[in-house]
Amino acid sequence: MFKKLFILFTIILAAAAAASWLASQPGAVQIEWLGWRMELPTSLAVALIIIFALILVFFDRLLRAIRSVPHWLGGRLRQRRDDAGHRALTLGLMAVSAGEPAEARKHASRAERLLKEPKLTGLLVAQAAHLAGDHQAARRYFTSILDDRETAFLGHIGLMRLALDDHDPVKAYQSAKAALALKPNSVLAADHLFKLETDRHDWNAALPALDVIARQQKKAKSKTAPDQSALIARQRCVLHFLKAGELLQDNRALANKALLEALKIDPGFLPAVTMLADHYLDDKAHARAAKILETAFKIHPHDSIAKMLKTAWKSNDGQFIAKLTKLLAQVDSAQQKAAYYLVAEQARDAGLDGEAERLFSEARDIDGGNEDANSLWHCTSCKSRHDAWQAFCPACEEFAALVWQRPAGTSPLIKHNS
Repeated sequence: MFKKLFILFTIILAAAAAASWLASQPGAVQIEWLGWRMELPTSLAVALIIIFALILVFFDRLLRAIRSVPHWLGGRLRQRRDDAGHRALTLGLMAVSAGEPAEARKHASRAERLLKEPKLTGLLVAQAAHLAGDHQAARRYFTSILDDRETAFLGHIGLMRLALDDHDPVKAYQSAKAALALKPNSVLAADHLFKLETDRHDWNAALPALDVIARQQKKAKSKTAPDQSALIARQRCVLHFLKAGELLQDNRALANKALLEALKIDPGFLPAVTMLADHYLDDKAHARAAKILETAFKIHPHDSIAKMLKTAWKSNDGQFIAKLTKLLAQVDSAQQKAAYYLVAEQARDAGLDGEAERLFSEARDIDGGNEDANSLWHCTSCKSRHDAWQAFCPACEEFAALVWQRPAGTSPLIKHNS
């Protein structure tokens, strides 16, 4: 405020000084026009010129203001209309999020009437129609935006979701593939495409989609990254194993290569271990079979691995138990107790009762318990447990969700004898 007063005071002083200086200057101005003669001091003439200029400026501004009144009024009306339209759009989106189809359609209709933004209002109309079960209206909108490069991706995603709701996996697959072609790094499109490919049992085609998910997850570095990374690794391992199963009839060498890819990811994945070991044993490659079986036993000790090791080692009962016992020290700590019980059972079956009792005793000393806590296939999604591995959990149908482990603290919710 003081600054403004100071500026005003300075201007007044400057104007007064200029007027005083001008008044003190000698001279006169003479004007002759149409027989009239006018004489006035120069200072007065300059003052009149300045006043006349100021009057012209005033009337020019006044005329402009009068001319701008209709535009200003129209702008105010448009602003109020836009504000009402955006409010309706916001309320419509909130209604969609809350799952209220009637409210969503009401606000969508109002927003469409008030706003000249067909992309925004059309999306709200489509979402509201989808929520209300009117898939035809939603499909018309998503189809209409496919020709625009900026919105084509969203159009394909919308059509894909509609197809999934209509239980049409073929159309959903086509839309997901088209969306991923437009945005090769889209996790949303890749995730849906991965699920559709696995449902189609097209294991080879599912791998590129999984690679997109893995790359983007690595860039994100979220707090859940370890769990997500483990899931992606398990899914890739399972895909290579299932791919090997399809290749087995036509090309055993390629099948073995796919199994080795699976074991690079998880050397303890039992289905891949037993399949590849069978192939090696059939080919009389006992040393190669023993190597992968020993590695797997250290990670996930299993009865089938132990029996195959006896064949791979080409040993008698005593040698077999002795070699298994040596492996116990290298077994993963979480599986060590189960491994001791397993080797003890093998020793008892071989008639080595003394060795079996010793191993049983050492097993009990690991945590002081008497139960062997046998490992089972546990679903990481629904927490059910199963006796045999399957690509899809029999309880929740989640892909690559079964892991071989001991019960951790509490009993699983469900037990399925698969």
